[in-house]
Amino acid sequence: MTIEASFIIPVVIIGVFVCLLGLILVYERGYILSKETRALYTIPLVDIRNKEVEGYLNSQDYTGAVVLGSAEVEGSASSSKASCDGSIHLFGSSDIASSREIDVRVDRLRRWQFYGDTYEKYGD
Repeated sequence: MTIEASFIIPVVIIGVFVCLLGLILVYERGYILSKETRALYTIPLVDIRNKEVEGYLNSQDYTGAVVLGSAEVEGSASSSKASCDGSIHLFGSSDIASSREIDVRVDRLRRWQFYGDTYEKYGD
């Protein structure tokens, strides 16, 4: 019983603690990834037309539920692609990245690919 109390129980407690830290890290990565994806897919059309996508992405708050450590997210945009690059600093650095095509013509083409057959069937 002495061996159990002095060796096995501390190992079990440390194992549980490490598992909890891992779960917190996975939660924070998932939360920031979901906020990045939401920001990328809710860019207002006015910002896309005025080429203010980068300003919109950088104005969003991505770190609302960060429990431990710190997080940084930086948005960037080119003529046809928007992306968010983030990192979590907790016992090192963990990178998170999301991107999306933002060209209006691409969105219209995809809509046409999804609904084109329906329109041809019921159009006339």
